Order: sequence, then structure tokens, then C-alpha cells
Amino acid sequence: MKQLRVVHVIGGGEFGGAERHLLNLFKAVDPQAVKITVCCLFAAPFAEMAAQAGLPALAVPMRHKLDLRVLDEMAHYFRIIEADLVHTHGVRANLLGRIAARQAGKKTVATVHSLLEHDYPGFFSRLANSLAEKLTRGMTDHFITVSEGLKKALVQKGTAAERVTVVHNGLDLEGLALVRTPGLWRSRLGCGTGTPLVGIVARLHPVKGHRCFLQAAREVLAVRPEVKFAVAGGGAEREALELLARRLGIADRVVFTGFVEEIWSLMAGLDLLVIPSLWEGFGLTAAEGLAMGVPVVAADVGGLPEVVRHGETGLLIPPSDAVALARGILWMLDHPAEAAEMASRGMAVAQAEFSSPAMARRTVEVYRKLLDEDSGPKKNRWRRI
Repeated sequence: MKQLRVVHVIGGGEFGGAERHLLNLFKAVDPQAVKITVCCLFAAPFAEMAAQAGLPALAVPMRHKLDLRVLDEMAHYFRIIEADLVHTHGVRANLLGRIAARQAGKKTVATVHSLLEHDYPGFFSRLANSLAEKLTRGMTDHFITVSEGLKKALVQKGTAAERVTVVHNGLDLEGLALVRTPGLWRSRLGCGTGTPLVGIVARLHPVKGHRCFLQAAREVLAVRPEVKFAVAGGGAEREALELLARRLGIADRVVFTGFVEEIWSLMAGLDLLVIPSLWEGFGLTAAEGLAMGVPVVAADVGGLPEVVRHGETGLLIPPSDAVALARGILWMLDHPAEAAEMASRGMAVAQAEFSSPAMARRTVEVYRKLLDEDSGPKKNRWRRI
């Protein structure tokens, strides 16, 4: 069978769920079946991280948000590597990747990782990005969503269901299994034996629910003053969140780590992982926590209920409800045996259902089907919007 050449287009200006997803896909896919390269719209950090992982990466940095000069360079790149498909991730990558792929005569796939309205809280940025997405959506030949919840949302917005395939995020289980230093980060965070450590692992963005996490932390500390809280991740919200912690009077019990490259080692040292997001397309961090046997409390939104099963593999709480979140945290800390049992079940589920090889296999099936449909009778092709 012919080796497919697929170029992934991604912003790459941060290291979030989409970037982790792409690295996991690259590590799991059969290189004899698919050759993956990546085109980033920012020079760092992801292009450098991808190259270090052995994933061929090209950075085509944009000088500003309306810098369309990169289109010709991208289209030229798609041609010279003889790409069979262009696979895009994220609104800006969708816009530029779709147009450049059209210029180069290439088919396109787009993975939907989240809802646009939650990624852009500002009115004007949300309006501009929504318009860009709407105008170019028809240039994408097929969509992949990382959860059933996202597929439902996409179909409700007018995309034909047959043009959408659900492929859950896959975990690098081998990498997770190698994490054996949970005590390292506990020591760095000033947590001795017997000090409960509760953490949130996410980029510092409003959609991730950090404010709710800090408000819940205040409620927890009123009952359990010995608990320590870790906020792991980087982003523009850091200064505002540190100010909020001071205003809540909990700054001495909250550690902001900034971006952490060895994030799994930090997660392994947590007594409880909290995912208080306002929306999650899938919940990759929740799945990783479960796969490592870390108890999880998560918001009941988006794709998270497909990962965390309430009362079975973790607890689900209403979004944006700091009191309910505090109750969930306290229950887990006060019932360590039950929390450990949930974590054990969660580990089994995550390892069985969310593996990178399964994700890679299903993704390649989408590629093959799209190219086969394109070469077959016209009546069998996926319908455009």
C-alpha cells in the first residue's frame, strides 16, 4: 500500500492539547504507512519541540494576524513535499491551511479540538474568527472531532454528519508508564509527606476555569488548611490569577509553576487532579491523569463525561460552581480509599479506550477513505456544505 504524505498545519505558539495530540499521533502512526510533517504558524515553541521529537517541522511565522504572505510559502511547501493531504488544527491553521491547500490542489482534513466560542472570549476576536471559520469551512473535505459532544455541536451548526468522524484523543501509554518520580515535584512544590496536593494542569486561559479552581481552593482551605494547590501551565492569565489568589487570601497555599515540560512527573505527584473547565472538547489531561492512576474531579461539560464517569472513575461537578467543586475536592480527600478505587478503575478504562495506536489507526482510516472516495465514483464522495 502506498505511503501517504500528510502535512499538519497548527499554530504552535503554545503547547496545549492540540500540540500534544499531534505528537502522540506522530509517535503512534506507522511511518511506513504515513509520513507526517508539520507546518507551524509561530516560530516557537512547538516547531522546536516537534523537531526534538523527530517530527519534521517547518515554521512559517506570521508577522501579524492578517499576514497572508505565508499562503504562497505554505502552498509551495505542500507541493514540494508532494503532500497527499493537508490536516489542520485550530482556527488560524484552518483558515490558512485550507486556502493554501486549495492553491496547491490538495485535499484537507480538519480536527476539531474545541468550540471556537470558548477559545475566544473577546467579542471582536470571536466574531472575526467565527466569520473566518464559516467562510472557509466548505474547503475542508472531512472533519475529525475528538468527542461525540463536539461532533454533535458541529452537526448542529450545519455540517453534514457523514462528513464528521469521531476519533478520541490517544495517550502515549508507554511514556506515561515510564513516569516514576512523583516525589520530585512534591519536593519542589514544598509538599512533605501527609500534605495533600491538589492540582490543575492547563494553559492559563479563561476557558480552563482557573478562577473557579482558586475560589474552590479558598473554600477547601477553610476546612482543610493543610492542603496545597498547584497551578501548572503558562499563559497570559498568570498575573491576573496570582492577583486573585492574593485577594482570596490563599497565595501562601497556591504555587504557580509556569510551563512545565515534564508535566507527567508533576501530575504523578498529585493527590487529586482537578479539571474545572468551562468547556473541553475531549479532556486529554483528565485521560492522562486517569491513565496514571491519579484521582480526578472534572466539570460535567463537553467531552469530559466521555472520559470521566461520575462515581465510577471520578467525580463530575457542574461547571463554574466553586462551592460544588470544593465539595467534590473535599469528598475525594476525605475518602482516600474510594478515591483510589475510582482511580484504579479509571486507569483500566483509559488504557483500554484511549490509546495512541487506536487513535492513529482510526485517523489513517479517515485519510484512506477520503482519498479512496476522491478516486472513486462521484456519487460516493462526501458532500460539501
